[in-house]
Amino acid sequence: ILIISSSVFACDSTLLALIAGEDINSTTVAKFLSISEKLQTEGDMLNAFDIAAAKKQHKEIMQHWLKIVVELGSASMVPNEYKKDFVSILSEIAKDLGKVRKKLDENSLVNIHEILESSMTKISILGAQINNKVLILNFLKIELMVYRPGLYLDDHEIFIKTSEFELANLEEAIDKQKVNYSNKASDLANLFIIESKKYLKTVLAVKNKEVIWDKLAISYNDLKNSFVKMKQQLLNDGFFS
Repeated sequence: ILIISSSVFACDSTLLALIAGEDINSTTVAKFLSISEKLQTEGDMLNAFDIAAAKKQHKEIMQHWLKIVVELGSASMVPNEYKKDFVSILSEIAKDLGKVRKKLDENSLVNIHEILESSMTKISILGAQINNKVLILNFLKIELMVYRPGLYLDDHEIFIKTSEFELANLEEAIDKQKVNYSNKASDLANLFIIESKKYLKTVLAVKNKEVIWDKLAISYNDLKNSFVKMKQQLLNDGFFS
């Protein structure tokens, strides 16, 4: 029996590509970008129900990632303020990729897209840390707040706890960046904040057993879609360039 996640694959490598374009550590970030693009291709394969190709792709990704972890384990090229977090994220990504492999082996694809999304964001964070791209890094941290709960869509209790923890400071994080947004991006940021508050209300309602779980899954997808619209407008505005 093949179990498919219902969510749309929403992440991409655009911000990492921007970093790679002006990179002082071009070889390293190019490797990150290659892995990220392969993960995106894997997501496309899964959307096309080409499971065999996705399994083959994922095996290659894990082999390449292992080589990168061995090369970067000491985090010698990373600014001191990021070293501890950098090493931790390297380990997180390895664990995430292991979860994907296990799910593929079991033909259970529940929340597999969400794990891939989170992994791609984490890889982009590593690239931003290496080059100390503070603006992009702070935005990627917001992106991870949105995508991290999806790691646990197959465990309702942990999903709810992670949602509450990750989104608790979301509005504050957006407000710090929003002062430099265009009018269009600012409007979309406000809608995103409204969507996040609606989502957290739904989280509480599910905890109190006032609404069914499916409502929360739908609300989570709405939250991600709202974030993607804001991000796309910022990219159109050249905000990260």
